[in-house]
Amino acid sequence: MDDSIPQPRRNIRLIVAYDGWAYHGWQRQADGIDTVQERIERAASRVVRHPVTIHGAGRTDAGVHAEGQCANFYTNRLEIPLEGMRKAIVSRLPADISILSAQEVNEQFHASRSAIGKTYRYRIYVSASRPVALARQVYHYWRPLDALRMAQAARRLVGTHDFRGLAQSAEERENTVRTIWRCDVSEQGNEIHVTVQGNGFLYNMVRNIVGTLIEIGRGHWDADRIDLILSSLDRRNAGPTAPPQGLSLVCVHY
Repeated sequence: MDDSIPQPRRNIRLIVAYDGWAYHGWQRQADGIDTVQERIERAASRVVRHPVTIHGAGRTDAGVHAEGQCANFYTNRLEIPLEGMRKAIVSRLPADISILSAQEVNEQFHASRSAIGKTYRYRIYVSASRPVALARQVYHYWRPLDALRMAQAARRLVGTHDFRGLAQSAEERENTVRTIWRCDVSEQGNEIHVTVQGNGFLYNMVRNIVGTLIEIGRGHWDADRIDLILSSLDRRNAGPTAPPQGLSLVCVHY
């Protein structure tokens, strides 16, 4: 694999955008399962003419998108200009995956291990009419939602908490404490956007947050439901997991 390439070598950092609708998530899986990581590895390997492993900052799930996924790989092809390399990789990718930038970084940089946080955005389309053109990018919710109530609840998530009650019920990690720096709810025309920024996220945590905020926005619960979920550490007290298509990884922080 690429990590065995002898020195000298370059460490290339990529910023990647993709529509995740057609893929089984970011992470490479068994043969025959189409993923974003595998597509980029295949394209990059053809460009640099040796096998590469693409290290991604986060494992987005099937159907989840990215506007600013970060990844890196190593190559001993010192002579290829960065912009030429970027364009060559993009030309070998499908139309729903793009490399926005390529930058040479120090040897120690690792897209996942060097990250200090991430920002996600979830888009809810609130209307009685189906948003056909946006069907793969938003979660369509038929009934009205109270964005103000959702925002009041979202603010209760800011800070350092044990988020086990907003993880999947099968969460196996012992440490489920995370810090949320920002959790905003805003109205953008027919859409409600939930933006969450933090130092780390449990599996499906953002989608579980959104599902809970929707329950509050439709009047099923009050904003202080968040306090019960956080104190009880019980997933059963939270809302359903929101569908994947509304979620996008906006950027990774270093």
